[in-house]
Amino acid sequence: MDVSFTAEQQMLWQTARRLAETAATTDPSDIASGETLDKNWHQLVELGVTTFRSPDLCGLEASGVETMIVVEELARTLCAVPVAGQAVLAGEMLQAADAQDLAAELAEGDLRLAPALSADLATFAGAGSAVAFDSAGATAALMARLVDRDTGTRQIVRVPLPDAHSDALDLTRALTALDSDDGEPVGEPISAARWTRVEALALTTVAADLLGVMQGALDDAVRYAGERTQFGTHIGAFQAIAHLLADAHVRVEGARSCLWHAAWAVDHLPDDKTDSVMLAARTAKAVAAAAGRDVIETSTQVFGGMAITWDHLAHLRLRRMLTDRQLFGDENLHYDAIASARLADPELV
Repeated sequence: MDVSFTAEQQMLWQTARRLAETAATTDPSDIASGETLDKNWHQLVELGVTTFRSPDLCGLEASGVETMIVVEELARTLCAVPVAGQAVLAGEMLQAADAQDLAAELAEGDLRLAPALSADLATFAGAGSAVAFDSAGATAALMARLVDRDTGTRQIVRVPLPDAHSDALDLTRALTALDSDDGEPVGEPISAARWTRVEALALTTVAADLLGVMQGALDDAVRYAGERTQFGTHIGAFQAIAHLLADAHVRVEGARSCLWHAAWAVDHLPDDKTDSVMLAARTAKAVAAAAGRDVIETSTQVFGGMAITWDHLAHLRLRRMLTDRQLFGDENLHYDAIASARLADPELV
């Protein structure tokens, strides 16, 4: 089985990497906002990321793989541009609701929408207390209201956003507390099967962000270990350091393998395999969440005392990793769900 990138995907990866370097967060005291963030958003639009979830707009089949290539690269450099929330999740919610007019406005970069999540960030919000995730520059949030418990049908509702952002652990992405769940319905009702793919894409997107954060931390730690000298030699030559970094690399590559399978499955498995779609997404999120904690800790250990200062990027990666770990449930929740699914259906793959 060939799991390598196609030539087009390789070109996309290279382009996304250049954009990520341009929009990188390099100073915790100077995280992009305002006009700078708007400029980065329009660069994302020019790349076509806002159309990736809409076959009618991009002219190609929706592909989770291309989406995750971009998400991972931007997370690697701690970009503050709201790709996960506004370009991917909001776009997918509009696509699921067949709200083509709004999807077209989003694709052009003129409309900025953020997904509404529960206050604990564990699920999409449908009513009551909620926060808009990745909300920098957004003017409204999208809630997913359950309208029929028997069938699991949902209706997307557009809710205005307050002006002020809320305090958040992750300094590179904005959260906005919603002061009302009153809004206007958007598009058509979404079936339970279609909504499963939305949830699977959300889990996969967060796994891709975690992978990018891990890869960035590991790259920096390896680079530092090859430059920092102690007792007349580079610290990377010490087995204690080398083994830590080697173990971290194994964790990163394991998470990457799970991610690419989930990214492929979300669009290419048939409708009678939605349980398998969700299984792949849960696995990717669980593995990435568990690995992220260990890889970020390893990176911090390699950098030593400088990694616990404000001026170093380590705390930004730690904050983003911890937030990603909470988004749509941590590894413990998903390991339990995976076990339950496999016990209920031993043939599930």
